[in-house]
Amino acid sequence: MKISRLAILIALPLFIWAQSINIPTAHYGLSLGNSKTFTGIRINWSDRNVERVTGLNLTLWRAKNNDHAVVKGVSLGLFMPEAGQFYGAQLGLVGVSAGKRMVGLNFGGLGVGSGGSVLGINLAGLGMGSGENVIGLSVAGLGFAAGKDVKGFSIAGLGLGAGNSIHGISLAGLGVGCGGNMIGLNIAGLGIGAGAGLKGITIAGFGAGSGESIVGITLAGFGVGAGESITGVQMALFGVGAGDAINGLSVAGFGLGAKNLLRGVNIAGIGLGSQHIVGLSVAGLMAGGKEITGITLTPGLIKVPGEGQYTGLAVAGMNYIKGKQNGLSVGVINYAAQLHGVQLGVINYVKENPWYLRVLPLINFNFR
Repeated sequence: MKISRLAILIALPLFIWAQSINIPTAHYGLSLGNSKTFTGIRINWSDRNVERVTGLNLTLWRAKNNDHAVVKGVSLGLFMPEAGQFYGAQLGLVGVSAGKRMVGLNFGGLGVGSGGSVLGINLAGLGMGSGENVIGLSVAGLGFAAGKDVKGFSIAGLGLGAGNSIHGISLAGLGVGCGGNMIGLNIAGLGIGAGAGLKGITIAGFGAGSGESIVGITLAGFGVGAGESITGVQMALFGVGAGDAINGLSVAGFGLGAKNLLRGVNIAGIGLGSQHIVGLSVAGLMAGGKEITGITLTPGLIKVPGEGQYTGLAVAGMNYIKGKQNGLSVGVINYAAQLHGVQLGVINYVKENPWYLRVLPLINFNFR
């Protein structure tokens, strides 16, 4: 009799480990152990091959073979709740992990991760990762990354990244980056970059860049650059540049340039240039372009090549228009190959004038 009781006492923990004690029914109420399908309060050491749990699920250790489990309600883990899909509130002292999807309040003392998407209020002491999307309010002590999109209000102590796009408000201690479009308010202590378009308000301690276009307000401690165009208000302590065009209010401490077009109000501490410049341009030393239309002010040099033309008001130490000048130039030295307007300065040279009227003091016209 004693031997039988001893055998039962030895076998009982093994039975509980492999199965569960469920009160009052097999699928509802209170469950102690590894019940596969249960609704109510469930407490287990380690989940294995679970199918569905609804209610309060408390696990003490890591799960095994649990990628197909669907857990709805409140999931608590002294180590890490793990399942295929979580819906509700998931809290783990170390972390929370979902193979496919995590929706609701997702909190991990160290990390939060999902092979699919993470949606809701997502908080991680160190890092957060998703194979697809991170959507909602997301905060990570160090950084987080999503294989596809990040949407919502996102905060990372160091870095934040997405394989596709970032939409919403993004704040990072060092950098924010994505392979596609970035839209919204984006602030980073060091740099911000988008593989495609960058739209909204962008503030970077060092640099902000886009592989395609930038639209909105863009401020950077060092430089702003785009592979195609920049439109809006863009300011940088060093330089602003675009592969095609810059439109709007552009301010650069050193240089400002675009391959094809500068249009709007352009201010550069040293120099600015483009094939076409339209609007008000102010440069510390030099402004140059093939076709310039508007008002250009610099104590240094305004330069237009032989096949180009200047139309408007040019005020500079030297106006060097090797092509056609239409309008008024004011400077210490004024030079124009063709003049349809007036030169005012100390020395005024018009190449197409008769030789005895080419160089005049104070003022010169087109005498032909």
